[in-house]
Amino acid sequence: MLTHNQLLEIFKDYSPSSAKIALRPIPRFMVKKLQARGEPRKGRGFGFVTLGSEEMQKKACEEMNGKEIEGREIAVKVAIDSPGKEDEDPNAPLEGGVEGENGTGEANAA
Repeated sequence: MLTHNQLLEIFKDYSPSSAKIALRPIPRFMVKKLQARGEPRKGRGFGFVTLGSEEMQKKACEEMNGKEIEGREIAVKVAIDSPGKEDEDPNAPLEGGVEGENGTGEANAA
């Protein structure tokens, strides 16, 4: 599972200002299915990387989407806040997301 520092390192070429990992627990029924099949438990989560510009956001999505990280392919896309959700800082840079199958945030690899 990736840490927020590792996520920052992975996206270092895109001028990240912050990164966070939002873990999603594996539902109990899935844990039982995995155990029955003898498959390892791999969490699925989302990682969010804040980038300094829309240009860097687009570049990261184009270049990082589908990349393999720690043996898992990641999906990188722009994360959009829910309607009505207010940013703490209205001048904060846009967030680009990375959805992960492994226990990270909006990038498929964590």
